[in-house]
Amino acid sequence: MIGWVTAMTPADYQSWLSGGSAGGSMVENGAKLFTDLACSTCHVDNGQGRGPVLKGLYGKQVLFNGAQTTTFDDAYIRESILNPQAKVVSGFQPMMPTFQGLVTEEQLLQLIAYVKSLSEPPSAGPAPPPPAAEPPAVKK
Repeated sequence: MIGWVTAMTPADYQSWLSGGSAGGSMVENGAKLFTDLACSTCHVDNGQGRGPVLKGLYGKQVLFNGAQTTTFDDAYIRESILNPQAKVVSGFQPMMPTFQGLVTEEQLLQLIAYVKSLSEPPSAGPAPPPPAAEPPAVKK
């Protein structure tokens, strides 16, 4: 029998018990997984990777080898992670490995959240304060 033990701080353990993940948001954990699983070696922003650029793709129509199209959404991302040969984006070879059985449901949701975040506009933060009003010119 094979098993493993995960040591956590008491705070992380309490978070885990309540259903949260230890450390980071869904997007942050998804970004870490994306790197750890080497997804970033094929899905690169400059278009020179072996997989399609994911930035800005969420919600758009994608064309597959075979002239089919679908919306790049949560369901498509999930299918592509678990069964990447099902719908291969046009212009790319079917070389992505499956991650079925290698990632948990929570990790799958984290990866989906991260890929989805690549199409969201960056947070602009709070609006800058208006410029201070200049006093009216005084005539002498």
